[in-house]
Amino acid sequence: MSTKVTTTDLPHHLKPEEISATNIPTSEFSQKTILDILNTKCHTSWQHLKQAHAVILKSGHFQDHYVSGTLVKCHANSRFSNFELALKVFNSVHKPNVFVWNSVLRACLEHNEPWRVISLYSEMVGVDSKPNKFTYPTVFKACSITEADKEGVQVHAHVVKNGLCGDVHVKSSGIQMYACFGCVNKARQILDDGSKSDVICWNALIDGYLKCGDIEGAKELFKSTKDKNTGSYNAMISGFARFGRFEEARKLFNEMNDKDEITWSAIIDGYTKDGYYKEALEVFNEMQRDKIKPRKFVLSCVLAACASLGALDQGIWIHDHVKRNSICVDAVLGTALVDMYAKCGRLDMAWKVFEDMKMKEVFTWNAMIGGLAMHGRADDAIELFFKMQREKMRPDRITFACVLSACAHAGMIDRGLQALTYMQQMYGIDPEVEHYGCIVDLLGRAGYLAEAEEVISSMPMEPNAAVWEALLGACRKHGEVEFGERLGKILLEMEPQNRRCDDVAKMRKLMKERGIKTNPGSSMIDVNGVIHEFRTGDGSHPQVKEIYLMLKKIIEKLKMEGYSPNSSQVLFDIDEEEKETAPKYHSEKLAIAFGFINTDPGATIRVIKNLRVCEDCHSATKLISKVFKRDIIVRDRVRYHHFRNGKCSCNDFW
Repeated sequence: MSTKVTTTDLPHHLKPEEISATNIPTSEFSQKTILDILNTKCHTSWQHLKQAHAVILKSGHFQDHYVSGTLVKCHANSRFSNFELALKVFNSVHKPNVFVWNSVLRACLEHNEPWRVISLYSEMVGVDSKPNKFTYPTVFKACSITEADKEGVQVHAHVVKNGLCGDVHVKSSGIQMYACFGCVNKARQILDDGSKSDVICWNALIDGYLKCGDIEGAKELFKSTKDKNTGSYNAMISGFARFGRFEEARKLFNEMNDKDEITWSAIIDGYTKDGYYKEALEVFNEMQRDKIKPRKFVLSCVLAACASLGALDQGIWIHDHVKRNSICVDAVLGTALVDMYAKCGRLDMAWKVFEDMKMKEVFTWNAMIGGLAMHGRADDAIELFFKMQREKMRPDRITFACVLSACAHAGMIDRGLQALTYMQQMYGIDPEVEHYGCIVDLLGRAGYLAEAEEVISSMPMEPNAAVWEALLGACRKHGEVEFGERLGKILLEMEPQNRRCDDVAKMRKLMKERGIKTNPGSSMIDVNGVIHEFRTGDGSHPQVKEIYLMLKKIIEKLKMEGYSPNSSQVLFDIDEEEKETAPKYHSEKLAIAFGFINTDPGATIRVIKNLRVCEDCHSATKLISKVFKRDIIVRDRVRYHHFRNGKCSCNDFW
């Protein structure tokens, strides 16, 4: 190991005048002055750090371990991307003491090098440099991240040997490590070892129980914790939310007096991930009333909720908030904005955000390509895919799923089959169920039902219900009743609790007899920042009388233009008169009628539907857009339909 580093080892050779830029003779720099400069001037300025490094070398302070250890920390600062230089500095220190070792261990952990932490710790022990209480939390965390259970047990033995079991920071990190390994009993032994335990230790074990799925154990420990703090509540709220136990999560949330940003994040993130989008927005609005400034993570979660609900007004407010507060739009937040605008029907704004983003990751490109695909802009989606490759961004399996989806929506059979081959041959990505599902959907929509079934038969894995359902939808579209009946039986056998089988009357009747719940159609519309939800035949809305009266007027006008409700897809076990009435009151028609009442004349109406748009509603909405001169955008579970002047963006290929 070398014992000296020169100025030429720095990334830039420094001239003498740069070394003395502060006009202070280097001999007059004391250890305290050097440390003050490193700790106050060198965290944000690379130029200052270069000068300080040179002064340290020239003044002979480099072999002062506190100086060299602090220099390692400064070079490891994520602002400078100098991690390798930090390691080089460390390797140049002669017989580093524990402070220097701790500095490099923390630097490795901060730079996502946990295995290097374990390796260096082993080296540290090998040269008889005695670890202290600041060493072990870093090493325990590295073992947790890498799931290095054997190494973790050995490190714990060193803690016992060195008499550091009583330190609460070491203790809490040990509890966290064993909990990550799934060894909650061992974690509990550490808590109950007779030495002092603070609330951080208790919180670590509460979180450990929750991570291992032992909710009752966590609840019992939480109740017995005497000195609960905000972290105690946050651990329980996060855990309850993770397991979908939102009543308990919300109860604790409402009990808290001192909520911090993590508290709000935990409940909002939990609601969003579990599909409770309205509740997520309600909590976010409450957060605003309490004047809590949301950070980027919360904003990304809320944008995801806005995207799912079609809550464009709320999404625009968040975007404005980002601009007003000069919040840096990184890849995560920028992608959330792109996704929100695309899913709320504002593809123009999604594109603007995408183009303005300085930092793009593969998931950013995927969001934009997927947005274009959903809007039927297949050519643009494919062009963006090629641009992505030109900019040296490697596509992943989600990228190809988006491209295949674009081909399916546009009926591009050749392009779709080429993309499937391309992902294997060019990028070595083996197609998964979702990719085969897109090909089945593509062939089925185009009427190649036998070919689509052949693709299913050739899949190297078991097809899931979604793949069969794509083919079933094609049977409905092309009137293949017998084929559809056979597929309906397959679906019923696979997942009877989830299957709608709305294309086969016999399957519907059988499901009724078995008491199987079907997925009811629902539609949502955002008016003035408030989400209104409707179900087929819904009578619960406060404006129900006005809505049905408006819908009656709309239907009467449509009938004058030749419209007749299409009951061919209404396959409930009902009589013909009910069949004729049912499609009139499908959820999207109710949402559109509500939009007519509550928006300005000529305003675009945006509706989100949880199922595919049926043939009757598709035809009726095209006619509504023409008769009433309204742009109507309907996002169903598969794609967007932009209705204008009697035409749809899908060109009736949906």
